[in-house]
Amino acid sequence: MAFSTSIIIVLLFSFMLAGCSAVPREEYIAAEIPPEWQQPTNTTQVKSSAWIKDFNDPQLETLIQQALINNHDLKASAARVEAAFAQARIVGADLNPSVNGSLDAQRRRSNSDNNGNVSNDYNTNLGAGVDVSWEIDLWGRLSSRASAATLDFEVSEAEWQAAQLSLAASVARSWFNLTESQLQLNLVEQRFSNLSDNLITIEEDFKLGLRDALDVYLARADVAGEQARIANRKSSVMNARRTLEILLGQYPEGLIKSTQNLTPLSTPIPSGLPSELLQRRPDLIAQLKQLEATNQLAAAAHADRFPRLTLTGDIGTRSNELNNLVSSDYLVWSVFGGLTAPIFDSGRLEAEEERAVANIKIAEANYNQALLTAFQEVEEGLINETLLKQQESALKTASEESIAAENLAFDQYQNGLREFITVLESQRRSFDAQSTEIDVRNQRLQNRINLYLALGGAFIDDTEKKQNNQP
Repeated sequence: MAFSTSIIIVLLFSFMLAGCSAVPREEYIAAEIPPEWQQPTNTTQVKSSAWIKDFNDPQLETLIQQALINNHDLKASAARVEAAFAQARIVGADLNPSVNGSLDAQRRRSNSDNNGNVSNDYNTNLGAGVDVSWEIDLWGRLSSRASAATLDFEVSEAEWQAAQLSLAASVARSWFNLTESQLQLNLVEQRFSNLSDNLITIEEDFKLGLRDALDVYLARADVAGEQARIANRKSSVMNARRTLEILLGQYPEGLIKSTQNLTPLSTPIPSGLPSELLQRRPDLIAQLKQLEATNQLAAAAHADRFPRLTLTGDIGTRSNELNNLVSSDYLVWSVFGGLTAPIFDSGRLEAEEERAVANIKIAEANYNQALLTAFQEVEEGLINETLLKQQESALKTASEESIAAENLAFDQYQNGLREFITVLESQRRSFDAQSTEIDVRNQRLQNRINLYLALGGAFIDDTEKKQNNQP
């Protein structure tokens, strides 16, 4: 099949235009789209799993794996990756010729009148053909859009990985919050038990005339107050259970049980953490890919202002007999080359390009802001680690001393050496110190989670571990 003279002229003219203009764009290397995208089924291979072991809590590891499998928000994130993958394939298909086959058949009856005699004529028309259409990517418009779609797929994939890391962190937070709520409930129940025993002793002494009625009233008020506090703590425990169950993809029945202790941290923060660790953060990777995608879209918007060369052709057969459709004698074909260029559009294409360039500035600013925020999160996590450790140590001492003071104050009260108001104050201080100590222990764990989240994983990168043959 040979091109006509007009088609050759169009091609030469188009290539001359290509040599006179260049599309300003920054080149990025995007990963090629595989034939299909498969979500990993083995969730234990998630990059974020390394830091979880630093908490020395096997049950927490089990819960996180359960959440990675069953959490519905994470499933939606994976589905968005599939959609982005399909969209990338759709856009990339524009780079290749479009081929369509056709097969048609027509049976027609016509009537003719010859001196009052009506005759019927029957006619059959059969056709088969192939149509080909292809836009030659002279200015890189189609390749730029394909690259942008590929980068969008990489963005969604990075966001999916970020969702996994965020989900693991949320499960850990909820698990430690549940444990703290349970410990706070246990503390209140123990305080209620102690106050109830003290009330019995005071009431017996009052009957013997050894105590004032005021002491009885104050002791009863304390017991009633703790009953109300127990109800409040039970509500907190149930809410924490349901929050965790939702993350695990379970019905929020409030049946999940917590441990009876907040496992202390055993892995210290190494000195001199490299800032390069932030490069593995999936959310920052997504921001960078988004910036690259907007650059490609700007290049495509610039190329939209130049002519487009489209080649179309069709080949086929047409006959009134079915067996003639495969005969070369009935072969027909045509080739057409079309060059279209925008002449007047009231500045629409120029405005589209300006908008695309503005989107680059937006994406660049968003990435820089996200990077600064990441550094802030790391700095806060590091300084809070030191301060919370000091606070926990001081509160542990305060808790031990206040418990001793509480016991001594009640003993002295029973011996008539102290007033009951002193006992109440020592009990309050003891409870506050123990409750605050539990809270700060949880804060330390929460801060370590935030630090791991800020770094995008453990203190040592997985690739570095492999190079050093670390497990």
